[in-house]
Amino acid sequence: MKANLISMNILVDSSGSMESIAADMVGGLNTLVDENRELDVLVTYSIFADAYQPIFAEKPITKVEQFQLRPSGCTALIESACKMIDEVGARLTAKPEEERPEKVMFVIVTDGEENASAPGYTKEQLVAKIKEQTEVYNWVFLYLGADQDAISVAQSIGIAPDKAAYYNRKAARKTGGALAEKMRMMHAAPATMMQNIGFNEKDREELGEVEDTSASKKKGWWR
Repeated sequence: MKANLISMNILVDSSGSMESIAADMVGGLNTLVDENRELDVLVTYSIFADAYQPIFAEKPITKVEQFQLRPSGCTALIESACKMIDEVGARLTAKPEEERPEKVMFVIVTDGEENASAPGYTKEQLVAKIKEQTEVYNWVFLYLGADQDAISVAQSIGIAPDKAAYYNRKAARKTGGALAEKMRMMHAAPATMMQNIGFNEKDREELGEVEDTSASKKKGWWR
């Protein structure tokens, strides 16, 4: 494997409910890239709504420009995650051993739960794929979810609790900063320590911040 080469794979919800935070989410993704351009990273970016849509694959991080997100439609999360995992796995398998990235991160960002995958794609299939890539190939899966119990949803598809975090919609731009830090951790850590990468309490506090003084905040209704 190519030492310290990172395969960074990002799957972002582009369903209609993301419309109000699309600009902030794109800003966060740009932060993720801009803060790590000195690293050896190949970036793959796909989006999903009613259907899965690859945008670009294995682009050197130095050549990644602006991300795009044009929300519409529903949330085919399970189908899209299954397809992207298979695509990434196939590309890595096809590479000569000396060109294969030593480290792989796979990120899912959403603001809603599954409601549109084709019948041929099941949660059980996704759990099995994530389990194989984690246990056999040492991929690191991270999950960021708004408007949901993100840790429970992540666990339901096979992602460990320490690798999932809720983000407040008002903090959508901060997701990029949190992920940028995880990429730097991945770069610095030996391959044997990949599964130690996850979200900490500082991340959860920053991503869960509410920036207004609404009645719900005053009453302590805190997620």
